[in-house]
Amino acid sequence: MQKKYKLSVYLLLSLSVVLIGMNMRAPVTTLPLMLNQIAASLHVATSQLGILTTIPLVMFVLVSNFAAKTMQLMGLKRAMAFAVAMILLGSLCRVVTNMPMMLIGTVLIGLGIAHLNVFMPSFVMAFFPTQIGLYTSIYTMSNMLGTAVFNILTAPVMINFGWHAMMWILVLLPALALVVWIVASRFAEPAVQEPVDDIDQSTTKEPKLYVWRNSRAWALLLVFGFQAILNYTFVAWMPSLMAYHHVSAANIGWIMALYSVMGMFVSLLVPNLIVRLSKRGLAGCVVFMGMIGLLTAYMLFNQNTSSVGFWLTVALMIGSLTAFFFLIAMTMFAAKTTTPFQTATVSGMAQSGGYLISAFGPTLYGQAFQANPTGNAQNIMYTIIVILLVAIALFVIKSDEIFTKS
Repeated sequence: MQKKYKLSVYLLLSLSVVLIGMNMRAPVTTLPLMLNQIAASLHVATSQLGILTTIPLVMFVLVSNFAAKTMQLMGLKRAMAFAVAMILLGSLCRVVTNMPMMLIGTVLIGLGIAHLNVFMPSFVMAFFPTQIGLYTSIYTMSNMLGTAVFNILTAPVMINFGWHAMMWILVLLPALALVVWIVASRFAEPAVQEPVDDIDQSTTKEPKLYVWRNSRAWALLLVFGFQAILNYTFVAWMPSLMAYHHVSAANIGWIMALYSVMGMFVSLLVPNLIVRLSKRGLAGCVVFMGMIGLLTAYMLFNQNTSSVGFWLTVALMIGSLTAFFFLIAMTMFAAKTTTPFQTATVSGMAQSGGYLISAFGPTLYGQAFQANPTGNAQNIMYTIIVILLVAIALFVIKSDEIFTKS
């Protein structure tokens, strides 16, 4: 049974989930909105700052697989504080107006977020083991809420106070999250504690969690990677594809905004659905989402139109598809493991490999787009990825726990 927290502690933990969740995307997604102003202040070309948007993804790939070791060394509570502190320190570095500090700050922010990507499923497992669906919804919704709030704030703040003011607001967000988490962690102990044989491996020659040899863990990696490749490719190139078909810039903007809103809507509903449905019921949902993906593929094979309704429908369907399978992966990290360390190990492995897979998507699509913007090669690949995503997700759902006892 889940440990019963006092109401005040429960509220502090819940507030921590929201604030930490808001830190997991906003420091990365806000920066591109200020690149022109930052470039002018640094006296460099805007193109030279493109690396600032690439660094976080590189950090996700490099760090995610080792984040569980950080949790093993520090314990979950201190490791969470460490990750948020890295975001705070990185945000402070970026306030300094020079390129080296901007680079160092972005590396630190990527380091912190890479750890949080891995830790949050473990946090939910540890503190809310009977409410995995609810709290997965809360922190994934908070990711998107942070992005939306800062997207709205950035333009008016920069116009009235300059881009430095926006950078200071980005400092306040992790500072507040860190303070709330430190207070909450003083009064709350995890409801699920680590068994000694999971976390104390000093007496053995090899770790007991052979995650890279585990077919169930690999299946989660592929689910995470395939949904990520669809998401990042869509965000990177769908605006260019719509512009090629003469959709106006204003319409492209709100279509992409509604793409994000669809993700928020799915995040609100799906995690609870995942933990409440039977395996058969959840498999039915996966097949249904696969049919939506194939319907989108059919539309993309017949895309020669500037209809806003057509492209909005495509965006909403792909938005629901990628959000659904993202949440399948994030929820299964906790649902298919039994301890926070197991959750972090699987989450780190899957996200490290998954982000590596996703990094190829925009580049390969860009090459195909340059060769033929409406060519069938990219649509065929999209169809294949949807089919593989459905098949592997069905395997994940039907599988037992990732680490079964021998």
